[in-house]
Amino acid sequence: MSTHNNQMLEARSSVLLGFTEHCRRHRINPMQILARENLTPAVTRSQDLRIPYRSFVRVLDHAAAESPYPLFALTLSLRHGIEALGALGLMACQCDTLRDSLEMVRKYVHYHAQGVELELTEQNGVARLSYNVRMAEKIDLTQLMEVGIGRIFSVLKTLAPPGMSLTGVSFRHAPTAPIDAYTRELGLEPRFRAGVNAVSFPASFLPLPPSPAPERLRHYFESFLRQNPQEHLLPLKQQVIKLIHEMIPTGEVSADAVAKLMNMHTRSLQRQLKLTGTDFRTLLEEVRYQLAQDALRNAEQPLTEVALQLGYSELSAFSRAFKRWSGVSPQKWRATSG
Repeated sequence: MSTHNNQMLEARSSVLLGFTEHCRRHRINPMQILARENLTPAVTRSQDLRIPYRSFVRVLDHAAAESPYPLFALTLSLRHGIEALGALGLMACQCDTLRDSLEMVRKYVHYHAQGVELELTEQNGVARLSYNVRMAEKIDLTQLMEVGIGRIFSVLKTLAPPGMSLTGVSFRHAPTAPIDAYTRELGLEPRFRAGVNAVSFPASFLPLPPSPAPERLRHYFESFLRQNPQEHLLPLKQQVIKLIHEMIPTGEVSADAVAKLMNMHTRSLQRQLKLTGTDFRTLLEEVRYQLAQDALRNAEQPLTEVALQLGYSELSAFSRAFKRWSGVSPQKWRATSG
């Protein structure tokens, strides 16, 4: 597999979910750590900002170095796992089988953190979900690997069908703390200096339905649909627009998918949107057109990448849609308006 230029790699600011509280729990000043990497406090308050991946790695390193507890990064991700995936996490809870849930997460995790690669394998009745990050620059990724495995561990525990237990955890690196500290946090003793970063569980659970979304994820998702945490829910139309923004890069955006996330019937959603003078298809087209214009202003971003970012599997389909919206091709719009 090819490596990526990590100067270009970015992650959604949701990767820092819980970072401020976790720092304070460990008597660390989170704002000082963020400032070292020229990150503003806004990245801890919004899920939708983009931060350089290298800055995220260094923030983890700074915090782990200052924390009196060496498993700072691991415990951060164990406490905030599936919530960091936003709408994708809730969608994964609504799949028909655990295999489908993990495939959805694997397929779209790049939207949350570029360069992350997940692989689900089965052998001798054991399923293994492995984690890796492809970065070109040779930097220490120990803390990043512990965050990644902690997040996978937490996601699997959330999705686990009744009766399923996680049976193994492995890290490619050497332990950064006494092994009994890892065992205390994970509930099982991990292997180190292994060939892969992974979490294992019985493969017999893959065909079973995942556990329903826990209440904490529902509450977290509801807060996402507020303008501010203390305010009432946004009007329905704005909720739908926000969800479309969130789901477009996954390629899974549809009236059915949005209605399911909002715990509504599709017909009820369409009926309520009609009362506001619009419909789902119109909102989807408007959001896509807006995002397309924003992306095209970056002259260095390839058109194929813009198309994928907007949920189109083919550049030709995106080009036809953009010409329908604007009257000109993406190339011509970029040349004259970018």
